[in-house]
Amino acid sequence: MCLPQILIGIGIQHVSPAIAVADMAAVPVFLAISARLTITTAVCGLGGVLFLVGNGLSIATRQVPWMLFPLAAVAMLAWGLAAAEKHLPEISVVEAMFGQFAISALLLSIASPLVEHETVTWSATAALGFVTGAAFMSVCGYLLFYWLLGTSGAGRVSILQWTQPLVATAESVVLLHIRPDWTVVAGAILIVLAIVWAFSNWDNRGVILEITQT
Repeated sequence: MCLPQILIGIGIQHVSPAIAVADMAAVPVFLAISARLTITTAVCGLGGVLFLVGNGLSIATRQVPWMLFPLAAVAMLAWGLAAAEKHLPEISVVEAMFGQFAISALLLSIASPLVEHETVTWSATAALGFVTGAAFMSVCGYLLFYWLLGTSGAGRVSILQWTQPLVATAESVVLLHIRPDWTVVAGAILIVLAIVWAFSNWDNRGVILEITQT
């Protein structure tokens, strides 16, 4: 789960962050292809995100090669969610979290000096904030993540990608007193409908794509 974030961090240094958000919103589409989510729900949510970030979706020809990084992150995240769903019954949540944190720490220790190009200085306040964030946000967040993965499946868990731009847009409207235009309203409605549809029984009646071998 850490490597996709590193790839996105590399990519957004050269392309618009809105493009990275749109790419991550396509993760449920990849999982819909593997029959873990209905294609109707996946396309509806992706369309909602595109409405929200549409004003920032611009790219120059010289930026096209850098698109490979967020696209690779999307593919890896979809594969990681599917693999985690498959192997989660075989291991405990504690073992899964320990392995993920250990690998993430190793990858970040390698990628941080290569990507950030900054000198990290530690203090008691910074260390306390790091420990608090790791203990409460990361641990509690991943406990909720693995619980949802075990109960709802990779397809439904992947739609959490859509809530990030939705919440960020709602915060901008409320805090900055911005009047939303029709694209923002349409995007928010599509995302909410897709999430409600995915966690309802109606999602099982949609169109499911499945690739089989003959």
